[in-house]
Amino acid sequence: MTRMYVGGYTASSGGTGEGITVFEGSGDSGWRAMQVVQADDPTFLAVTEGALHAASETVEGRVVSYTISAGSLVAASVAASGGTAPCHLVLDPASGALVVANYTAGTFGVLAADASDPARVTRVLPLPIGRGPVLDRQDGPHAHNVMPTPEGTVLVSDLGSDRIYEVRVDPVTLEPSFIGSSALPSGSGPRHFAWLGDKLLITGELDGRLHVLSRTESGSFGVDYSVAAYDARLSFASDEVLLSHVAVSDGYVYAAVRGRDTITVFAPGADGRLAVTAEVPAGGHWPRHFAIEGGRLYVANQLSHTVAVLPIGADGVPGAPELQIELGSPSCVVFA
Repeated sequence: MTRMYVGGYTASSGGTGEGITVFEGSGDSGWRAMQVVQADDPTFLAVTEGALHAASETVEGRVVSYTISAGSLVAASVAASGGTAPCHLVLDPASGALVVANYTAGTFGVLAADASDPARVTRVLPLPIGRGPVLDRQDGPHAHNVMPTPEGTVLVSDLGSDRIYEVRVDPVTLEPSFIGSSALPSGSGPRHFAWLGDKLLITGELDGRLHVLSRTESGSFGVDYSVAAYDARLSFASDEVLLSHVAVSDGYVYAAVRGRDTITVFAPGADGRLAVTAEVPAGGHWPRHFAIEGGRLYVANQLSHTVAVLPIGADGVPGAPELQIELGSPSCVVFA
């Protein structure tokens, strides 16, 4: 039996969620809520062996960890995230540590992944001071996403300065250190990463483009090309259009577009470059994150308070929702 964990925004930030909801079931049999765990703004979740960790996107900045017992969450420990408003975390396979992007603080945090350790200490690496041309969003460094690389390092996107930083985490001390940086187009606002083979993909939250990068001879990343994620000539209700999550499945690339409330599908064209093949409704309002499981796209539509379940066709294009799961202000969906 598959379990689905959904985190979201709570009253701490004006959301309507209660914390983390544990569902049991499948896309074929349906989903049943088994448990709701109270937590402040658990907006991003990561599953490690026998545990689940939540980035508590609060001013205090916390990583809240739970052990998983028969699918249920059992509170285990709380640790500092290393800065205010942590918005993403992931396990670094090379060091075995959790790495965290602290958005408002503009810092990279590292802590042990042992959920049962109440004395975890977080190592903090501030991102270099930098700004971008979008004044209301790029006033300073804003760490948004962290992603392990095949080389045993970790990448962190800085939406504030249009850069990607590469960090190595010492597997013994867990101390992080910079080993390089790469520039993105000015005003792009890099957000979420995904790997497509040896190509690094990243959504530009602010410029509405998917950027495709490769390693250069110097070891940094360079932009091969960029693709608009939507047709700007088509008007939508919202004047604010922001890309969010990106993921790869069966050779297709999917990106969520907030404001247009759509999912864009990319596939390689005859020249090998990614091109948009479809832009379809996300099944709700403000698709912040999604996960792909069992041939379906599970979209956390934050402002319509639903997780929409979209079946993916043989052409890679999601169809109309076959199910709407109602819960407050969802922001992240993970499976285990």
